[in-house]
Amino acid sequence: MDWRPPAGKGDPIFGAGATTAEKTIANVVGLFGAAIVVAAGLLSGADWNLILYVVAAVIAFDVVGGIPANGLNSAKRDHHGPPSATADTAFGRVVRLPVVFTALHIHPIIVGTFYTPHLWWWGPIWYLVIVSATATVRAVPLHLERPTALGFCAIVTMAAVYLPAPDLWAWLPIMLALKLVLAHAVQEEPYRPVADPAGDSALTGR
Repeated sequence: MDWRPPAGKGDPIFGAGATTAEKTIANVVGLFGAAIVVAAGLLSGADWNLILYVVAAVIAFDVVGGIPANGLNSAKRDHHGPPSATADTAFGRVVRLPVVFTALHIHPIIVGTFYTPHLWWWGPIWYLVIVSATATVRAVPLHLERPTALGFCAIVTMAAVYLPAPDLWAWLPIMLALKLVLAHAVQEEPYRPVADPAGDSALTGR
């Protein structure tokens, strides 16, 4: 475990010092998310034009890929540890403010507005739920952050499954809760790979 910020260039997406393997995991998962939502739209004959397909792919890539990205050890260190070079940029400072970062995710409002059926309440309610959940996680004592976040994810999952939603978008509140409430807002130890005396890779803190 190493909270020391690495020297060199910052990275507001993956966290300063993110390894190629870490970035690859997040990007591949994001691409799978985008591919799945596009395939679901095509196979179900969704009433989406080209712009709606592009928006759906971008949202899926950002939200689904953002779950592992925010859970990277490099991101945890950047979000909750001493400032690195990432904090030298405006966006880098925003990602260190979980509630503000969450508030920028207006994805449910976009989906509820432009995708059928148009449910006026769906976007604002889920937006407020996710922002409120993030604020709650940041307000509780450190040892309660993870169980509180997991509790919110469980409740959001149950509600999202049973409540009406725009076609093919019931998954969005669940993925947002995982990305923002659990992966981003919870402070966790940033384990990093190091080389042991034998030259093999190992994890500190193990």
